[in-house]
Amino acid sequence: MDAVVSVACPKCHAVLPDDVLQWKGQTESELATCPACRAPVYANIYPRLYAGGISKEEQGGSGRSEDGDAVCSFYPELKAETVCEECGCLMSEKAAVNWNGKNFCMPCLHLLREQKGRDDFLSKRTLYDNSALGLVLFLAPLSLFTAPLALYYLIRYRDSSRGIVPRGKARWVLALILSIGFMLAWLLLLVLWLSAVTSSS
Repeated sequence: MDAVVSVACPKCHAVLPDDVLQWKGQTESELATCPACRAPVYANIYPRLYAGGISKEEQGGSGRSEDGDAVCSFYPELKAETVCEECGCLMSEKAAVNWNGKNFCMPCLHLLREQKGRDDFLSKRTLYDNSALGLVLFLAPLSLFTAPLALYYLIRYRDSSRGIVPRGKARWVLALILSIGFMLAWLLLLVLWLSAVTSSS
């Protein structure tokens, strides 16, 4: 394994051989000795100081590219090993994000989640049927105002996703019945009040 850079002893400045250098992660108790001046030496060497000899695991699962290899679009020093399912760009394993069994690059994953709002890529969803049900149940005394709002949610977002975990339409139907029922009840009260006012006058 040939070093890209030479590491010198801090005391005598002699070049240290590879067997003195320690990989990152080893403890400071593992001191070596400079072969020239016998001074105790400890060096923390990161894998990127080496041109070769880095295992696939240390590179994040990707091999280094060689002449004639297809290279990763995001890490040109790494070999391309897969393609993005959305845009088709070449990627190394280090750059690829596996989502639901498919490989995507980070820009496409961001586009699918944040801009296109595809259901398969959202980490959270607004459950409008739950919101509508809460408006008519927990705010029942204010249902003169909340029931029409709940009905708007139910009609406006009737085709939206009902959550990451599939579930039925029971909440949507219950919220629809309650919101219409509250609106009819308020309408009946209004009619009774108007008839009482007109009859008393």
